[in-house]
Formats: sequence, C-alpha cells, structure tokens
Amino acid sequence: MGAPVKVALIHRFGPPEVLSICEVPTPPVGDTDVLIRTEAIGLNFADIFARLGFYPAIPKPPFVPGIELSGVVEKKGKSVRDLKTGDRVLAFTRQHGYAEYVSVPSGQVARVPRQMGFKEAAAFGVTSLTAYHGLVTLGNMKKGDRVLLHAAAGGVGIASLQLARHVGADVHATVGSDSKMDLVRSLGAETVTNYSEDDFAEPVRIATNGEGVDIVFDSVGGRVFRKGWKLLAPMGRYVLFGFAAVANHNGIGKLRAARESLSVPLIYPPALVSKNVSLMGFNLYFLMQKKEYLRRAMKILFRLYARGVLRPVIGAEYPFDKIADAHRFLQSRKSVGKVVVMMGR
Repeated sequence: MGAPVKVALIHRFGPPEVLSICEVPTPPVGDTDVLIRTEAIGLNFADIFARLGFYPAIPKPPFVPGIELSGVVEKKGKSVRDLKTGDRVLAFTRQHGYAEYVSVPSGQVARVPRQMGFKEAAAFGVTSLTAYHGLVTLGNMKKGDRVLLHAAAGGVGIASLQLARHVGADVHATVGSDSKMDLVRSLGAETVTNYSEDDFAEPVRIATNGEGVDIVFDSVGGRVFRKGWKLLAPMGRYVLFGFAAVANHNGIGKLRAARESLSVPLIYPPALVSKNVSLMGFNLYFLMQKKEYLRRAMKILFRLYARGVLRPVIGAEYPFDKIADAHRFLQSRKSVGKVVVMMGR
C-alpha cells in the first residue's frame, strides 16, 4: 500500500460541506498511466453537479471528484513513451482529481508549454478544449459567422469568446449578472445582455437585422435554450453542453429543475429538416476517452496559447484546505473566469 496522500472526498451528495480533506494511499500506476504530483486544480461546474449527484457516470459516495489538474510527472508506467519523469503537465481526469497525487492514463495528459505556469495550466485544459470542440469541431465556426455565447464570463465562455474573435466571428454574449458585462465587452462581444433579468433575444435580432445567428453555444439550457433556439438562422448549429439553469447557490431544487426542464421545447425532427438547422450536444467526460483527438486538439490549443490568442482568466484562487469554499463561490455564480485551487506546497 502506498504512502498516504491528501484528497478532498465527497462522503455523500449535497452542499459544499460534504467535501472533507482526508488521507488515502497513493494510487497505483498502471502500465499506461502516469503518476502526477498535483500543483493546481481547476474547478468546473461539472464538479458542482458531481457533488450534487447530477453528473453522468459518477461513482457512488464516497469518492474523490475533480476532472482537471496540473502538476509534475513523478512516475510513469512501463508502456508510456511520450512522457517522462519531471515533465510539467496538465491532465483530464474522469473524477479523482482532487488529490495530492493522481494516477492518470497517459492519453489524458499533455505536456504544457514552458511559459505556462501551473495555475494557468489548471485553468486551460477543460475551458479551451470545450470551446474548441463545441465551436470548431461541432459548430464548424468560420469567419463572419454570427455566434451567440451564453454564460460568456465563465471560464469556457471567455475561451469561447477569445476563439471566436480570433476566427473572425461576430459575437453576441449573455452573462448572469450586470457586474460581468464590462469584462465581456472588453473581450470583443458586440452585444452583451444579462440573461437572468433581460430579454437577450431582441438585441441579437436587432444586431443581426432579424436574421438570427449561425451558432448558439449554450451551457445554461432551460428557458435560455427556448429563446436561443428561436434565434437560429437557416443552416444554424445549436451546440448544448450544459444545463446550469437547474442549479442555484442552494443546489438543485426539484421544483426549479422541473420548471427549467419543462421550459425546453420539444424538437420535432422534421422541423430540423425544413429549417435546415442542427442540434448537437456533448460532454467532455466522455470525450476524454478519445485520446488521439485529445492529442491533436491540445497541440492546436497550445499553439494558440503561445500566440496569445487563448489566455485563461483566473477569477479566484483558493488553498486546498478551503476547497469547499471554492465550491461555494463557484456555485454562487459570482465568479468570472476560472476558479483555481492551489496545493500550496
């Protein structure tokens, strides 16, 4: 049995208080795995849903959550050829990421550029890959496309905005509070609306001369989906990758979840044909298994980082022993950019 390491464990589904710091044995390293000494952890809204028990394919408690981290390779399996001990890396983990040491399949690990620090690396992988897969791979985004980004002040939203502006798309954005609007404007959005209080559809219709948008990139769902779907122009692509509308700072209430779910319109398949539009969804949790795709995508994204196109915005930083507070802050919807937890060695 390996030496004890600190982890943040979920003992039961529930509020941030269900996270507790404890010790477990160092995980074993398989032939195709690497053992990473964690330096920083990136928090994602998927972690909130995992803690609440509303994320696909999560284990039953007790378990260690976390899908993203950065650190140093301490040990590698005998079949690993493309990484070596001492490499600075980021990793995508299918849970188990909230730990001092994490064993990860080597195909889910990428060596980071020299100029990228651990804090940035922990804030880069999930946000940039989500933006790239949703907008480029699925959305086929190109110059001149009109793109509607929901929750544009979050980590994924900012990466999406940076990527869209680089391509030459016209960006219309929504945010969850007025305090986030200036940041999103400064990043190049043409219109910015508070979707929680105002009608975001009308400013977009006016800005597009009534034509609508070519891509909607939506992590909110619910009533936001209903309005966004109606804004889709012919040959438009609606990419859905989250359903944050069902959660608030208190968690996921059954009434709220039911209300938001019922507000989503039924999609009649022949209508997709007659209007010539597409509806797509994805979950990064399952995309992590596509190792060759991950390798190609991260190579492109690191190149964009080196050129200054993609730069994560870190809105808050917490020490590891305050990870429950970090969860509470992220769930409050007050955060901008990425929330990062540092191991603090």
